Amino acid sequence: MNEPVVSPQLPQASPRWSKKFSWALVLTLSLLSCCGVNVFAVVVPKLESARRSRAELDLKNFRSALKLYRWKMGRFPTTEEGLQSLVDVKALELVPIDPWNRPYGYSNEGGTVELWSLGRDGVRGCESDDLTARAPATP
Repeated sequence: MNEPVVSPQLPQASPRWSKKFSWALVLTLSLLSCCGVNVFAVVVPKLESARRSRAELDLKNFRSALKLYRWKMGRFPTTEEGLQSLVDVKALELVPIDPWNRPYGYSNEGGTVELWSLGRDGVRGCESDDLTARAPATP
């Protein structure tokens, strides 16, 4: 009744098989990481290009909405009224933010309407990143 319980012996992996498996795993992980780096190198520049394209399209939509506002109201919105006034007269459904999560800029001073996005760096006056649209403010 009190016989000792003998657990079955599990076969041990041979060291040769273990080394082959380790090298195969290292090789597989190396190849996957190289592929990941290549995908990253291709996708990131396209992402920035897509953001810039979206901002250009938003500015084009703002220009169309400003023309509609001018047609309805006989003038462009003042700087104080800003882009929100385009929503108030139903020229836009909402005022989007730029692809870099900042509000678009708008001014109507000195006879010129100006729209802008600060771009990736968020600094005004940087020619490489800013997207700007200007138009005469006179009807």
